Amino acid sequence: MLVLALLLAAPLRPGEAALSVRLETAYLQPDGDSSSRGGGAGLSLGYRLTDQLSAVGGASASLLWSLPAAGGPRQTQHLTMVFGGLEALLDATPIAPFLELCVVRLLPESAAGYSLATRTSLGADWLFAERFALGLAIRTLTPLDTPGGVTALGGTEIGLRFTWTPAGRRRPGGSEGPLKR
Repeated sequence: MLVLALLLAAPLRPGEAALSVRLETAYLQPDGDSSSRGGGAGLSLGYRLTDQLSAVGGASASLLWSLPAAGGPRQTQHLTMVFGGLEALLDATPIAPFLELCVVRLLPESAAGYSLATRTSLGADWLFAERFALGLAIRTLTPLDTPGGVTALGGTEIGLRFTWTPAGRRRPGGSEGPLKR
């Protein structure tokens, strides 16, 4: 499927910016039983390979609150996630839906009960200015190294992101309009 998407995707046009920087904040529930949950922030980079496919990578830090199994007051724990993968842009209108598939490393393993997962995201970005967008992503985490083997759904994450795309060169007669002399 990925090979077919690469074959059908058009290359970037001259002058189009390939790099984007994303600042995110998220609500995270890394396990399925909702015993721990929290929030955090992250930074990621996207590099457009074609007009619809980007390589993405980044990291986030979260603070989780969890209830001990034996009872008692809530405990706090830090969770760091480092990820890399691909993002497919489904439509390039002012509202741009996307699908993202990543591999995620969670540190420390004790925070979520696993340290390696896949992350599937479905979301949309709203391009509110030439180089800026706001987006929302709904994500699922699928643990790959739990003691019981691969688990179908290990956790969820809801992310709000702000995207900045640095300026590319302006093209004569391009989408930015003709050059003025």
